[in-house]
Amino acid sequence: MNSEHVTNQKISARNGVSDSYVSDEIRSDILDIPPKTDKKISKYIIRKDIIKIFRESSKLFEKQKNFDVLVEINADLITTLEDFKLLKEQWDDLYTQCNSSTIFSSWDWMFTWWEVYKDQCHRQLYILSFYQHGKLIGIAPFQIDKSYPQAFAQGKTLRFIGQGDSRNDRIISQYLDFIALPGFEKVLVKSVSEYLVQHKKEWDFADFEYLLEDSMVLQCFTSSKSKMARQKSEYGVRFVVQGVNNFEEFQSGLGNRWRKMFAKKNRLLNRDGLVTIDSTDTIKSIDSAFEQLSDMHHSRWKGKVDHCIFASSLFNTFHKKLLKRLVPKRKAFIKTLSLNDEALASYYIFTDKGQVHYYQSGFYSKSANKYSPLFVLVCKEIGAAVEKSQVFDFMYTDTTNSYKQSQYNAKAKKMYRLRWTPYPMRLFIFQCSKAIYVKIMDLYRCAINEIKKVMSSKFLQKKR
Repeated sequence: MNSEHVTNQKISARNGVSDSYVSDEIRSDILDIPPKTDKKISKYIIRKDIIKIFRESSKLFEKQKNFDVLVEINADLITTLEDFKLLKEQWDDLYTQCNSSTIFSSWDWMFTWWEVYKDQCHRQLYILSFYQHGKLIGIAPFQIDKSYPQAFAQGKTLRFIGQGDSRNDRIISQYLDFIALPGFEKVLVKSVSEYLVQHKKEWDFADFEYLLEDSMVLQCFTSSKSKMARQKSEYGVRFVVQGVNNFEEFQSGLGNRWRKMFAKKNRLLNRDGLVTIDSTDTIKSIDSAFEQLSDMHHSRWKGKVDHCIFASSLFNTFHKKLLKRLVPKRKAFIKTLSLNDEALASYYIFTDKGQVHYYQSGFYSKSANKYSPLFVLVCKEIGAAVEKSQVFDFMYTDTTNSYKQSQYNAKAKKMYRLRWTPYPMRLFIFQCSKAIYVKIMDLYRCAINEIKKVMSSKFLQKKR
């Protein structure tokens, strides 16, 4: 049969053109209508049968498509640094296409973290990559943490790469999740779930922090038929500035106090000299900018916290390596506000996929009260972000009562923590051990406070 006639038949059925457009050859060869049939009946039969043909072929196509997607998924487990390194090109391509992924799920972030932190505790790579017809369609970037004392209650703990580092060295990798080719999200969730059930002897517990509400990992084991013990809990919030059209609209959304303060401090800075905002744009500029940020951070928090994160050698090593990977790609910056070439405040950001993530900051106390340089710098950067239709993200905080909400008119979005285990008793033991730990820490803090009170009273008595 002539292919042109088939094409005409499809166009006729889809667009509703005149039935006379369907040739006699199609009527007799395809639909097998007797030549002497009444023309009106003939047209009705043709229309009805053509629609039926397309409906059935469409259903068959969808069934075949879904069958192909579900059946032909192959899993590959990566456990070595070398294989992790070789995955870079495919990972980067998948990450670029995945709409929900953030900079924290990029190969650059995760590989750098693993390079620096792999020997900190007893860790093992456990990256699951999924393929269809040889094409990478999804990654679950796991590791297995066997470190004590956590392993005593949890056993071998499945985590995302980038989490589980100790408090004094913590990077706080946020918004981690699976990375999926668009259209394969549900398939990936199903494939990861099935793989983990089939290999449950290789892990005992799973713990994922700083999850967003639409995370794919939150969809695993949600079926009532799943035998996985599962605990999902709220875990702080992220604050974002979004949906603002321009800097003027952002300023008008601020409270009266903060709007006046920005105008006043900005005016003072410009009155007293030349104001500049410099940014790391070359690899050579990274070390000096990072050291200055560290110095400012110490100046800002000295005497206010018991530990400064920039005192961690692992933290510093990680970020210097990461900056050298991301600065040339214009995905990371340290920005410094200066007055007459004198640095006043700095902040450290990551940017990709329409989001600006505010990571760390600092300022020198010398001119802080007069100029509020960090506040001015951040307001200007929010302005630059909204002009580009970017989301400005302040990232995780443990409370909704944050200065970010009142000072920058940022909106809070809930975050979550998720735990699974194929052994329900482990979840029970974990919850009990956590409750005991919290009680002990409360008693410890009370004891320390009492000791401080006693020491303080003795000191005052001696002074008298």
